[in-house]
Parts: sequence; structure tokens; C-alpha cells
Amino acid sequence: MTAYHRAWAQRFLVPQFDAVGAGLVFFGPQHVEVNGPRVVLGDNVHMMATRDRRICFTVHSEPGGQITVGDAVIVLPGVRISSATRVRIGKNCMLATNCYLTDADWHDVYDRTSAPGSCAPITLHDNVWIGDSAIVCKGVTIGENSVIGAGAVVASDIPPNVIAAGNPARVIKPLDPERALVTRQSLFSGDQSYAEWIERFERYVLATNTFPKWLRSLLAPTREL
Repeated sequence: MTAYHRAWAQRFLVPQFDAVGAGLVFFGPQHVEVNGPRVVLGDNVHMMATRDRRICFTVHSEPGGQITVGDAVIVLPGVRISSATRVRIGKNCMLATNCYLTDADWHDVYDRTSAPGSCAPITLHDNVWIGDSAIVCKGVTIGENSVIGAGAVVASDIPPNVIAAGNPARVIKPLDPERALVTRQSLFSGDQSYAEWIERFERYVLATNTFPKWLRSLLAPTREL
């Protein structure tokens, strides 16, 4: 996060949350929307928003929604979270691009002038991964460590330690109990700081980049660039 983004976030975005923890990082904070009260972020939450894929937190003030995001959660571009009752996201969860969590129908089935309609809380337990463009519907609980496949529509509870996919989402296989699960918390609890990890990662990704290659990519791009 650049100094400009950090300053912009502190001045214009952070005050819109009820509480934020330490280590909050925004990439593209000007593309994050907070509509309504009672949105709380834990420690080391990271958000990445873009102009064409905004991150939106929406809380219906009556009867009283709330959104709670746990420690070390990552929220990617296009994520929308809407609450009329309660959305609770546990530690180390990963919300992929364009996924949507909503704890309400937002209109009554029969009286379509009435909002927010039927409501029921959503809970994502620790270490849940929601895939690209997946939808998590009202009343759903997803168990610890479980993965929801891209494009899934989750309309009923998912147990812990499984991979689920489809519409409606169904368990397709369990996670391997013999394999260790490394969560995002490890990025903040080791000997190496998160900033050092990012620097090492960027050096690895950009190792072959040079100024002549960058210039060529602008003036005479090829398949390799």
C-alpha cells in the first residue's frame, strides 16, 4: 500500500467502520464502499479493490444488520457483503473476486414493496475459502477449513474440512486429513514480517523484468510479453 493510499484510507475510509484492527491494508481504498453502520474488521485484514470491481459492505440499519470480519482475512476485487441481521467471517478466510454474501432476500416474496424480506445469519468459520463469483445465501454456516468452488451457490450448510461446488453447492470431496493446512495467519506470526514477505514475493515475480522489456511491451508487444 502506497503512502498516498494509506493516507487516503485513514482520512476517508477507516472512519466509516465501527472498528478496525492493527495491520489493515487497502489496495485501491477509493474503490471500497461502506454503506451503513456496524462493520468491524479484525487485525491484518487485506482488501484489494479496483475501479471496475468495487468492494461493497452494505448493512441494513433496521432491524439491525452487522458484518464482522476476523483476523487475517483477505477480500479481493468485486466482493459484496450485505447484511440485515448478521454476517460473521472467521479468521484467515479468503473471499475471492466477485463473490457475494447476503443474509437476506431484500424483498418479501409476496409483498415486493417490503424490505429486507426473510433474513437469517451467515457464519463462515475459520479458514474458509470462498471461490470466484460464488454466492453464499442467508442462513448458511460453512465449517472450518472448507472450500467453496468458483460459481457455486451455497443455500444450505457446508460441514468443515470439505470442498463443495455446484448450484446448489454440494460436498464433492473431503480435505486430506494427513496434509497440514497453512493459513494466512502464518504470514503475520513468523520470524519474517509481512512486508518482508511481500518484498521477497515481488522480487520473485518481477525477477526477469527489465526496462527494455517493459518498453518493448508498450511499443512492440509479443506473445512472450
